[in-house]
Amino acid sequence: MSNAVNFKTPVGDLEWIFITGNGKKDLNGNDRFVGSVVLNADSKECIAQLAEIDAFWEENKPKGAKVKSLGYKVLVDDAGEPTGKVSINFWTGITYPDGSAKVIKTFNAKGAEVSLGAKKIGNGSRGRIGGAMAIYDNGVAARGVTLYLNSIQLSKFVEFTGSDSFESIDDDDEDSFEGVDDGMGGIDDKPEAESSAAKPRL
Repeated sequence: MSNAVNFKTPVGDLEWIFITGNGKKDLNGNDRFVGSVVLNADSKECIAQLAEIDAFWEENKPKGAKVKSLGYKVLVDDAGEPTGKVSINFWTGITYPDGSAKVIKTFNAKGAEVSLGAKKIGNGSRGRIGGAMAIYDNGVAARGVTLYLNSIQLSKFVEFTGSDSFESIDDDDEDSFEGVDDGMGGIDDKPEAESSAAKPRL
């Protein structure tokens, strides 16, 4: 991680928080801890944050390099129109080079380190993420800024439960489905448990 500098976001909406167990697999199948902070694009905090990232790239980019990613994304709706939000995205491996487990520290609103135990951070939580900002250079097609995840400070905590629930359906036009009698006590298929925070609102 050459030319790395400490980096901390403003307070925003926390999304895609996977900081326990094996985290979340990336597109190459690697386990990673990840987390994002979503800010209002027109806020002075967001504008200053993006300017800081952009300046870091300009000052440290490989000679003649064209950027692929700067660690943030302007969010759009299903029609491709900007939502007025920007997502600042962090990640890190789940182990250190020596193989020991990495721990993402969590802090409360007053700055004291806290343990969440078995609880996970869900959408609706607010806070900020701390880490490091560094240049990555994997060849002409993959150059930019990576934001490495070190810690999360929570100003509002909403627990991720990993389950969906529904109210009773009262529909006179349909037979009421109550389950399947397969001679084995009902439906045997179980949904896979999600391993971390709910999906972001993109």
